[in-house]
Amino acid sequence: MSIPDRAAQPRGVGRRLAAIAVAGTVAAGGVAVGATPAFAAPQTIDDATFTWGVSTELQAAPPFGGCNFLSAGESDGTQANYRTTVGDVSIVKDGVAPTWASKCAGAPAKAMNQQIVWSGGAGTVDPATGVTELAFTGEVSINFYGGLVPFTIKNPVVTVDANGGGTVKATLFGYGSSMENPNVKVPLDPVNGVVVADLSDVDSGNTVGFTTTPGYTGVEYTPPAGSGGTPQNRTNAGWGAWPDSWVDFHYATGLTSYWYSSGGAADPYKAPSALTIAYGDGEVPGEPGEPGEPGGSDGGQQSISVTVPKKVEPGEFLWNIDGDKAVNLGETSAKGTYLQATGAIDPITVTDTRQNGPEWSISGQVSDFTGGLSGSHLGWTPKVLTAGAGAVAGSAVATGLNGGTGLAGSSTLATAADGHASGTASVGADLDLRLPADTAAGEYAATLTVTALS
Repeated sequence: MSIPDRAAQPRGVGRRLAAIAVAGTVAAGGVAVGATPAFAAPQTIDDATFTWGVSTELQAAPPFGGCNFLSAGESDGTQANYRTTVGDVSIVKDGVAPTWASKCAGAPAKAMNQQIVWSGGAGTVDPATGVTELAFTGEVSINFYGGLVPFTIKNPVVTVDANGGGTVKATLFGYGSSMENPNVKVPLDPVNGVVVADLSDVDSGNTVGFTTTPGYTGVEYTPPAGSGGTPQNRTNAGWGAWPDSWVDFHYATGLTSYWYSSGGAADPYKAPSALTIAYGDGEVPGEPGEPGEPGGSDGGQQSISVTVPKKVEPGEFLWNIDGDKAVNLGETSAKGTYLQATGAIDPITVTDTRQNGPEWSISGQVSDFTGGLSGSHLGWTPKVLTAGAGAVAGSAVATGLNGGTGLAGSSTLATAADGHASGTASVGADLDLRLPADTAAGEYAATLTVTALS
């Protein structure tokens, strides 16, 4: 997800970032060698980010107005208690902080596009085994039925074992309510150790993090005897349930049936959304919506998502990275004095409908590769795939194998001059990685940060 940079910009210029991982394997003697861990021992993490949209049902409107909305900190569901940032917890909607007035936009279509962004996660990650434990501090509230039924998730802990299984556990508390007395909120005692999400097939043993969809489909849930809970429907397609302790907690809130298939019309929207745990500077790894396959089976790949509204209103500059948002350059080939691997970035769609066609530009810069390889070894040749919006390809940047900077310095992908016609363009670039012939065999990964100025 791209979040606009809030730093002051001259003449109203906006700056937006996204990132894409670039991975490749150096072969020995023409034979592929297994991936080399980026780290030799468990690493201490103090800046992990946890991003999550919870579920499609959260992005919806209840039957009688309002919406189900997120807020930072502890909430009682009222405007007076509504906040979008508290400590390490922030709420974003379409990539920016919502307001009380805008928080419900998109609700009837289940398209509110709101997410929790929990930063400052601390713990350890063992890239060799994938064993991970990260703790996040702070509170986020989920306000159902327009704030009539708020509950709070506090201090989640994410763990992953060597087999890729794991959990997200947290303390839950909030208010109880009922259909008979919806305006009466009864405070609930905190419940510790609630399993918020069950994880499986997680690839956490890398330098960027992972994206995975928590378990739901095919998970059985049986309401406790005497609870009065609706029996689970196990015949409709996609039936399933959230973790038992999460569902059980909601007998007190009155929201139990929102977390498992009960045979109602809302069942298709109850499954949890993909969540992302990113290590470091917040790039979003993996492929949201595809459980347990962050960036594919080769590892070292990272997802990018940028929210583009379905309806483009006049006067907007929008851009989106298409495709699976990860690049794998495969194996290098021996070229005598150097090793080479080639590929292409995912296309970037740019739509500009602003009056008078102000200038815009998109550029990219790559980090150093894991294993100590300089990012200067990567070059590119920009190109306009589909003309429009005044797009002009940037100049080719040669690999820096012989002393140049390559993409280690910021390089222009595409630009449009002031006064260009409105429209939509697709731009891309062919990548050229050249490494010294004596580069050690192994798998290497880097991050290409894409910046749009408009």
